Amino acid sequence: MNDVAIGAIELTPEESQILEEMILRQELLFGDHSLAECNGELSLALMRSLLQRKAIPKVRLKYFEEPSFRTGRIKGSYRSLFERNKTTGDDIYRHPNFLRHLRYFINGTELPKEAIKIFAQKAHSCGHVGPSDALELGTLARDLTRKFGLSIDTELAAEEFYKLALDCGIYQGHAAVVRDRVKAMK
Repeated sequence: MNDVAIGAIELTPEESQILEEMILRQELLFGDHSLAECNGELSLALMRSLLQRKAIPKVRLKYFEEPSFRTGRIKGSYRSLFERNKTTGDDIYRHPNFLRHLRYFINGTELPKEAIKIFAQKAHSCGHVGPSDALELGTLARDLTRKFGLSIDTELAAEEFYKLALDCGIYQGHAAVVRDRVKAMK
């Protein structure tokens, strides 16, 4: 568990200023092309700065860049999905669909703080998470999904617990077990 990256990353004053000017929710940009365009330039500037100083935790970049970290039917990484749709290079960072990835890069998973704390403490207490630990953590994630009322959208909750498991330094295959346990909720 040597690549632990729970919570928000530290931003420079310049990055914080850019973030203050941005809209991080894609749905708030619908219908206003000039606002989306301006926001895209801010997103690009922020990403350039974060990448230049290597501020994004490696596991969060892997989640975006590596095909094995991506979930879903279509093969390839999240980056490659943009590229398949003819969005390449810096335009990826300008695209409104990129904002959910940017939020993860900056803030980590989008789960209640108490759920993050409980899960991270349990993951840490396991030491090196093995297959049986992953099942136990998956059960905990399901319990937390219910406790915090996240079962309205189990797909989203499953993905957020998957990202949290990755942020806790859990091997991708075991983090996928956590995700799958939440996803299988009835």
